[in-house]
Amino acid sequence: MGYAFIVIYNACSLFIALLPVVLEYSGNVQSTTEYPFGLQSLPTLLEFTNNITLLYRGVQALKEGVEHIVINGHEHDMSTMEFETYAHRAKGHNHDALLGMAGVISAMLATGLSAARFMNHHPMWEVRSRRRQLVTGMQNTLCNPYNASSLFAGLWMLAMLVMVPTAEESFIEPASCIVMAAIMAYTSFPTCMRLGKRLLCAVSSDVARDGQKVLWQISKLPGVLACTSNGIWSIAHDKHAIALRVSIAESADNQRILYEHIANLLRSSGFSEWTIEIGH
Repeated sequence: MGYAFIVIYNACSLFIALLPVVLEYSGNVQSTTEYPFGLQSLPTLLEFTNNITLLYRGVQALKEGVEHIVINGHEHDMSTMEFETYAHRAKGHNHDALLGMAGVISAMLATGLSAARFMNHHPMWEVRSRRRQLVTGMQNTLCNPYNASSLFAGLWMLAMLVMVPTAEESFIEPASCIVMAAIMAYTSFPTCMRLGKRLLCAVSSDVARDGQKVLWQISKLPGVLACTSNGIWSIAHDKHAIALRVSIAESADNQRILYEHIANLLRSSGFSEWTIEIGH
Protein backbone atom coordinates (compact mmCIF):
# COMPACT_ATOMS: atom_id res chain seq x y z
CA MET A 1 0.00 0.00 0.00
CA GLY A 2 2.89 2.35 0.63
CA TYR A 3 3.97 2.13 -3.00
CA ALA A 4 0.38 2.65 -4.14
CA PHE A 5 0.17 5.96 -2.28
CA ILE A 6 3.47 7.11 -3.75
CA VAL A 7 2.15 6.46 -7.27
CA ILE A 8 -1.17 8.18 -6.46
CA TYR A 9 0.69 11.17 -5.00
CA ASN A 10 2.86 11.53 -8.09
CA ALA A 11 -0.14 11.24 -10.42
CA CYS A 12 -2.04 13.92 -8.48
CA SER A 13 1.06 16.14 -8.49
CA LEU A 14 1.28 15.92 -12.29
CA PHE A 15 -2.39 16.93 -12.55
CA ILE A 16 -1.94 19.83 -10.11
CA ALA A 17 1.10 21.05 -12.09
CA LEU A 18 -1.08 21.21 -15.20
CA LEU A 19 -4.15 22.66 -13.47
CA PRO A 20 -3.19 26.38 -13.72
CA VAL A 21 -2.98 26.00 -17.50
CA VAL A 22 -6.41 24.35 -17.59
CA LEU A 23 -7.90 27.11 -15.43
CA GLU A 24 -6.90 29.73 -17.99
CA TYR A 25 -9.96 28.63 -19.95
CA SER A 26 -12.34 29.38 -17.08
CA GLY A 27 -14.01 32.73 -16.54
CA ASN A 28 -13.94 32.26 -12.75
CA VAL A 29 -10.17 32.26 -12.25
CA GLN A 30 -10.12 35.76 -10.72
CA SER A 31 -12.20 36.63 -7.67
CA THR A 32 -15.66 38.04 -8.28
CA THR A 33 -18.64 38.88 -6.09
CA GLU A 34 -20.17 35.47 -6.81
CA TYR A 35 -16.85 33.58 -6.49
CA PRO A 36 -14.79 35.62 -3.96
CA PHE A 37 -11.83 33.23 -3.91
CA GLY A 38 -11.72 32.39 -7.58
CA LEU A 39 -10.45 29.13 -9.02
CA GLN A 40 -6.88 30.40 -8.79
CA SER A 41 -6.87 29.13 -5.18
CA LEU A 42 -7.80 25.59 -6.25
CA PRO A 43 -4.23 24.39 -7.07
CA THR A 44 -3.05 25.55 -3.63
CA LEU A 45 -5.82 23.66 -1.85
CA LEU A 46 -5.32 20.49 -3.90
CA GLU A 47 -1.55 20.55 -3.43
CA PHE A 48 -1.94 20.93 0.34
CA THR A 49 -4.44 18.05 0.47
CA ASN A 50 -2.17 15.86 -1.66
CA ASN A 51 0.89 16.49 0.50
CA ILE A 52 -0.83 16.15 3.86
CA THR A 53 -2.23 12.78 2.72
CA LEU A 54 1.29 11.64 1.82
CA LEU A 55 2.56 12.88 5.19
CA TYR A 56 -0.14 10.87 6.97
CA ARG A 57 0.85 7.72 5.07
CA GLY A 58 4.47 8.39 5.97
CA VAL A 59 3.55 8.46 9.66
CA GLN A 60 1.75 5.14 9.21
CA ALA A 61 4.84 3.64 7.54
CA LEU A 62 7.02 4.87 10.43
CA LYS A 63 4.60 3.31 12.92
CA GLU A 64 4.73 0.01 11.02
CA GLY A 65 8.53 -0.04 10.98
CA VAL A 66 8.85 0.78 14.68
CA GLU A 67 6.31 -1.91 15.59
CA HIS A 68 8.29 -4.52 13.65
CA ILE A 69 11.50 -3.56 15.46
CA VAL A 70 10.01 -3.34 18.96
CA ILE A 71 7.73 -6.39 18.75
CA ASN A 72 10.18 -8.36 16.56
CA GLY A 73 8.03 -9.94 13.91
CA HIS A 74 4.44 -9.94 12.76
CA GLU A 75 2.83 -10.66 16.12
CA HIS A 76 1.27 -7.21 16.28
CA ASP A 77 -2.15 -6.31 14.95
CA MET A 78 -2.62 -7.80 11.49
CA SER A 79 -4.51 -4.70 10.32
CA THR A 80 -1.25 -2.75 10.17
CA MET A 81 0.16 -4.98 7.43
CA GLU A 82 -1.50 -2.89 4.75
CA PHE A 83 1.30 -0.36 5.16
CA GLU A 84 4.23 -2.74 4.72
CA THR A 85 6.62 -1.76 1.96
CA TYR A 86 6.90 -5.04 0.09
CA ALA A 87 4.89 -8.19 -0.65
CA HIS A 88 5.64 -10.98 1.84
CA ARG A 89 7.57 -14.02 0.76
CA ALA A 90 7.22 -15.56 4.19
CA LYS A 91 5.24 -18.72 4.70
CA GLY A 92 1.52 -18.12 4.41
CA HIS A 93 1.92 -14.94 2.33
CA ASN A 94 2.74 -16.38 -1.09
CA HIS A 95 -0.61 -15.33 -2.55
CA ASP A 96 -0.16 -11.77 -1.30
CA ALA A 97 3.38 -11.70 -2.69
CA LEU A 98 2.18 -12.68 -6.17
CA LEU A 99 -0.57 -10.06 -6.17
CA GLY A 100 1.80 -7.42 -4.83
CA MET A 101 4.40 -8.12 -7.50
CA ALA A 102 1.75 -7.98 -10.24
CA GLY A 103 0.44 -4.68 -8.90
CA VAL A 104 3.90 -3.11 -8.74
CA ILE A 105 4.80 -4.21 -12.27
CA SER A 106 1.46 -2.95 -13.63
CA ALA A 107 1.92 0.45 -11.98
CA MET A 108 5.46 0.73 -13.36
CA LEU A 109 4.27 -0.11 -16.88
CA ALA A 110 1.47 2.45 -16.64
CA THR A 111 3.90 5.10 -15.39
CA GLY A 112 6.41 4.39 -18.15
CA LEU A 113 3.75 4.43 -20.86
CA SER A 114 2.30 7.69 -19.56
CA ALA A 115 5.76 9.28 -19.44
CA ALA A 116 6.56 8.15 -22.99
CA ARG A 117 3.29 9.52 -24.37
CA PHE A 118 3.85 12.78 -22.52
CA MET A 119 7.32 13.12 -24.02
CA ASN A 120 6.09 12.37 -27.53
CA HIS A 121 3.69 15.31 -27.43
CA HIS A 122 0.53 13.23 -27.27
CA PRO A 123 -2.17 15.60 -25.93
CA MET A 124 -3.10 15.08 -22.29
CA TRP A 125 -6.05 17.34 -22.77
CA GLU A 126 -7.31 19.13 -25.85
CA VAL A 127 -9.62 22.10 -25.49
CA ARG A 128 -11.67 21.59 -28.62
CA SER A 129 -13.37 24.97 -28.47
CA ARG A 130 -9.98 26.72 -28.64
CA ARG A 131 -8.30 23.99 -30.75
CA ARG A 132 -5.20 24.33 -28.65
CA GLN A 133 -3.12 21.65 -26.98
CA LEU A 134 -2.05 22.39 -23.42
CA VAL A 135 1.70 22.48 -22.88
CA THR A 136 3.69 22.55 -19.64
CA GLY A 137 7.34 23.01 -18.81
CA MET A 138 7.78 19.24 -18.46
CA GLN A 139 6.45 18.49 -21.96
CA ASN A 140 9.83 17.29 -23.27
CA THR A 141 10.95 15.52 -20.10
CA LEU A 142 10.54 11.75 -20.03
CA CYS A 143 11.74 11.20 -16.47
CA ASN A 144 10.29 14.24 -14.72
CA PRO A 145 10.62 14.07 -10.91
CA TYR A 146 7.19 12.52 -10.39
CA ASN A 147 7.47 9.76 -12.98
CA ALA A 148 11.07 9.07 -11.97
CA SER A 149 10.15 8.65 -8.30
CA SER A 150 7.29 6.28 -9.19
CA LEU A 151 9.63 4.13 -11.28
CA PHE A 152 12.39 4.19 -8.65
CA ALA A 153 9.95 3.24 -5.89
CA GLY A 154 8.72 0.33 -8.03
CA LEU A 155 12.26 -0.93 -8.52
CA TRP A 156 12.82 -0.63 -4.77
CA MET A 157 9.72 -2.73 -4.11
CA LEU A 158 10.83 -5.46 -6.50
CA ALA A 159 14.32 -5.42 -4.98
CA MET A 160 12.82 -5.87 -1.51
CA LEU A 161 10.88 -8.89 -2.74
CA VAL A 162 14.12 -10.52 -3.87
CA MET A 163 16.44 -9.37 -1.07
CA VAL A 164 14.27 -10.02 1.96
CA PRO A 165 14.67 -13.56 3.32
CA THR A 166 11.68 -15.78 3.92
CA ALA A 167 11.96 -15.42 7.68
CA GLU A 168 9.46 -12.94 9.10
CA GLU A 169 11.97 -11.66 11.67
CA SER A 170 14.04 -9.95 8.98
CA PHE A 171 15.28 -6.44 9.81
CA ILE A 172 15.13 -5.30 6.18
CA GLU A 173 11.37 -4.79 6.14
CA PRO A 174 11.11 -2.41 9.14
CA ALA A 175 14.21 -0.56 7.92
CA SER A 176 12.63 -0.07 4.50
CA CYS A 177 9.44 1.18 6.18
CA ILE A 178 11.42 3.80 8.10
CA VAL A 179 13.35 4.84 4.97
CA MET A 180 10.09 5.24 3.07
CA ALA A 181 8.60 7.27 5.93
CA ALA A 182 11.63 9.59 5.92
CA ILE A 183 11.34 10.15 2.16
CA MET A 184 7.61 10.87 2.45
CA ALA A 185 8.19 13.35 5.28
CA TYR A 186 11.05 15.08 3.44
CA THR A 187 8.82 15.44 0.37
CA SER A 188 5.57 16.53 1.98
CA PHE A 189 6.25 18.26 5.32
CA PRO A 190 7.91 21.48 4.02
CA THR A 191 5.17 21.87 1.40
CA CYS A 192 2.44 21.33 4.00
CA MET A 193 3.97 23.99 6.24
CA ARG A 194 4.31 26.51 3.41
CA LEU A 195 0.82 26.00 1.99
CA GLY A 196 -0.76 25.67 5.44
CA LYS A 197 0.46 29.14 6.39
CA ARG A 198 -0.98 30.50 3.15
CA LEU A 199 -4.34 28.82 3.71
CA LEU A 200 -4.52 30.03 7.32
CA CYS A 201 -4.33 33.58 5.99
CA ALA A 202 -7.28 32.99 3.66
CA VAL A 203 -10.45 34.95 4.34
CA SER A 204 -14.10 33.97 4.26
CA SER A 205 -16.43 34.79 1.39
CA ASP A 206 -18.11 37.54 3.45
CA VAL A 207 -14.81 39.35 3.99
CA ALA A 208 -13.91 38.96 0.32
CA ARG A 209 -17.31 40.38 -0.63
CA ASP A 210 -16.74 43.36 1.68
CA GLY A 211 -13.40 43.90 -0.03
CA GLN A 212 -15.05 43.96 -3.46
CA LYS A 213 -17.64 46.41 -2.17
CA VAL A 214 -15.10 48.83 -0.72
CA LEU A 215 -13.08 48.71 -3.95
CA TRP A 216 -16.20 49.82 -5.82
CA GLN A 217 -16.82 52.63 -3.30
CA ILE A 218 -13.25 53.90 -3.58
CA SER A 219 -13.35 53.83 -7.38
CA LYS A 220 -16.36 56.19 -7.23
CA LEU A 221 -14.54 58.84 -5.19
CA PRO A 222 -13.84 62.16 -6.96
CA GLY A 223 -10.48 62.12 -8.73
CA VAL A 224 -10.03 58.33 -8.53
CA LEU A 225 -9.48 56.65 -11.89
CA ALA A 226 -9.13 53.04 -10.72
CA CYS A 227 -8.72 50.98 -7.58
CA THR A 228 -7.29 47.46 -7.47
CA SER A 229 -6.57 45.05 -4.64
CA ASN A 230 -3.17 43.41 -4.15
CA GLY A 231 -4.58 40.94 -1.63
CA ILE A 232 -6.84 40.41 1.36
CA TRP A 233 -5.65 38.19 4.20
CA SER A 234 -6.37 37.30 7.81
CA ILE A 235 -3.97 38.55 10.50
CA ALA A 236 -5.87 37.31 13.58
CA HIS A 237 -9.32 36.10 14.57
CA ASP A 238 -11.86 38.46 12.97
CA LYS A 239 -9.06 40.83 11.96
CA HIS A 240 -8.21 41.29 8.30
CA ALA A 241 -5.81 43.35 6.22
CA ILE A 242 -5.99 44.64 2.66
CA ALA A 243 -3.49 46.16 0.23
CA LEU A 244 -4.73 48.64 -2.35
CA ARG A 245 -3.40 50.51 -5.33
CA VAL A 246 -5.32 53.66 -6.24
CA SER A 247 -4.78 55.55 -9.49
CA ILE A 248 -5.83 59.20 -9.37
CA ALA A 249 -6.10 61.96 -11.93
CA GLU A 250 -3.48 64.68 -12.24
CA SER A 251 -6.04 67.27 -11.14
CA ALA A 252 -7.05 65.35 -8.00
CA ASP A 253 -7.21 67.14 -4.65
CA ASN A 254 -4.76 66.72 -1.78
CA GLN A 255 -3.61 63.10 -1.58
CA ARG A 256 -3.60 63.17 2.22
CA ILE A 257 -7.29 64.03 2.33
CA LEU A 258 -8.00 61.27 -0.18
CA TYR A 259 -5.95 58.81 1.90
CA GLU A 260 -7.95 59.64 5.04
CA HIS A 261 -11.20 59.22 3.14
CA ILE A 262 -10.12 55.79 1.86
CA ALA A 263 -8.96 54.79 5.34
CA ASN A 264 -12.37 55.69 6.79
CA LEU A 265 -14.08 53.54 4.16
CA LEU A 266 -11.80 50.60 4.97
CA ARG A 267 -12.33 51.04 8.71
CA SER A 268 -16.11 51.13 8.31
CA SER A 269 -15.91 47.95 6.20
CA GLY A 270 -14.29 46.05 9.08
CA PHE A 271 -10.63 45.99 8.01
CA SER A 272 -8.08 46.30 10.81
CA GLU A 273 -4.97 47.10 8.76
CA TRP A 274 -4.37 48.37 5.25
CA THR A 275 -1.70 49.46 2.84
CA ILE A 276 -2.68 52.13 0.32
CA GLU A 277 -0.50 53.01 -2.66
CA ILE A 278 -1.65 56.17 -4.43
CA GLY A 279 -0.23 57.13 -7.80
CA HIS A 280 -1.07 58.71 -11.12
